[in-house]
Amino acid sequence: MDGLLLMNTNGSLILKSKFMSSSNYPLAVTDALIDILSTHHTIPPIVYLPTISSLTFTSDGSSNSDSDSDSNSDSDSNSASHSSDHQFPRQTQQTTSNQHISHLTSSPLNNHDNQIDDRQPPTSSPHHHPPPHGSVCCNLVKHHLWLACIASSDIEPAIVFEYLNKFLNLLSKYLNNSGANNIQIGPSLIESNFELVHQLIHLTAPTRENPFGRNWTEAGLIEELIPIKNKSIVKLISEATETLSKGKNQYRPKPTIFSSVIPWRPTGLEYAKQEIWLDLIESISVTLDPDGHILRFEVVGVVDIQSRLTGLPDISLKFIDPTKIGRVGFHSCVRYSKWEKEKIVSFIPPDGRFRLMSYRSTPTQSTSLPVAIKPTVTVGDQGGSFKLLISSVASLSKLVIRWQLGRLATGIISEQLHCRSRDGRRIEPSWEWDESKKEIRWSLDGQDANCCLTGLWTHRSKENEPSHSIEVEFESRTESPNLSFLGLKVDKIDIKQNSSFSDHHNHQHQFSNHDPAGKALSSLSSSFGIPAINKGVKMKFRSAQYEIRW
Repeated sequence: MDGLLLMNTNGSLILKSKFMSSSNYPLAVTDALIDILSTHHTIPPIVYLPTISSLTFTSDGSSNSDSDSDSNSDSDSNSASHSSDHQFPRQTQQTTSNQHISHLTSSPLNNHDNQIDDRQPPTSSPHHHPPPHGSVCCNLVKHHLWLACIASSDIEPAIVFEYLNKFLNLLSKYLNNSGANNIQIGPSLIESNFELVHQLIHLTAPTRENPFGRNWTEAGLIEELIPIKNKSIVKLISEATETLSKGKNQYRPKPTIFSSVIPWRPTGLEYAKQEIWLDLIESISVTLDPDGHILRFEVVGVVDIQSRLTGLPDISLKFIDPTKIGRVGFHSCVRYSKWEKEKIVSFIPPDGRFRLMSYRSTPTQSTSLPVAIKPTVTVGDQGGSFKLLISSVASLSKLVIRWQLGRLATGIISEQLHCRSRDGRRIEPSWEWDESKKEIRWSLDGQDANCCLTGLWTHRSKENEPSHSIEVEFESRTESPNLSFLGLKVDKIDIKQNSSFSDHHNHQHQFSNHDPAGKALSSLSSSFGIPAINKGVKMKFRSAQYEIRW
């Protein structure tokens, strides 16, 4: 990613920042992007930008036709007095005129979080296609705040949108002075906290080595570098009371990241209740033919950990048959060499909740899908009809189905929307139509998950095409590790305490693979007065995305 622009949806620039000095594309498209808004009154999720070779610049690095537009844009923004201190030298700032960006084209990608009209704006040339080697601008709009991230064309847009959403959540965390849950991060709030926002951008800016952004996995490190000032009065009173109750002689300074030789874990942590919980979460992405046969099957999984352990615990996590794990990514606390040699996940955990690892893999054995969908779709001039035949395993307690009917769809004919069980019994599932996403959503109980959904929809043109991707979310009545799509199971967790009062004591727990509940919870205690350690593993909520070729 090359840089980030924060703008008001009325067209004024708030802040712009360049991530790398050797960016493939300059942050010189501010006026062109604003022109899209003023011309088309919409901000597409993805905008294709021309190649650098198509731009003409003067010897000092600015364009002939718009050398002053960038400075004018800065002066027009409400934060110009602040932003001037953070602009790059003039020779590194390149601008381009709107005429060079007149062929910007939007992507058909429908980003659910943008809350914007997904209709593509008209272009100056109906036969023009996006440049093959240009850059893209990924846009996110929330509460009149426009976040535009410019990236090279060789990066997945999903990575850019993940960074934008994480950064927006970080802004909510730092700018929430009132302690409210649903704070709206708008342009005025950014302008009044300009210096803080600028620091957060540069602290988390993506690099070529880490395109998702830096320091996201060490949330404590960000808080140490930039303290949060929005503690509620209840939390302040609670901390003050705790300090007074300890007494003057018992008071200990709060552990910090910088007081530890391990950057992700503070020293001096003490808990009366020792616990560590592992959540193994898997989802699937499947491509099916019209008859329901699997053409492609990929499992995406993560292992999340909630850790509240005293001292400096050293943990080893062992899987039964770890060769089932394919492409894997680890938290920086994991000793990768140990995994390469022995397929053991060895680590000293951060404090609190964190993501230990993520993986993608294709099952080597034939696996039955938890939910099977066989669609029959007919498209006409003014609308279409559908029939979705759904089969599910008996252990499901809840089933949610989402299906987008195309960007030209206008709605569902509710009188023609029906659902019946396999034995002909009429079912009344809850359903809703999302006009912004052009999406219908059904929610069914587990006992009604084997059914047939039928209905009619309307659209503006017969050129409309419903999505071939149907999203499925489900919950299981059981939490057995046997329900892992890969057949992945946790064999053992070894915990070695390296704190000063518990050296040389080793806690082990062998998880039972025959535990029907799958939680495998235990409470361990040692003969030396070390507090018991509660720990366990469970499978959690899973989801699936089906692409069906009809």
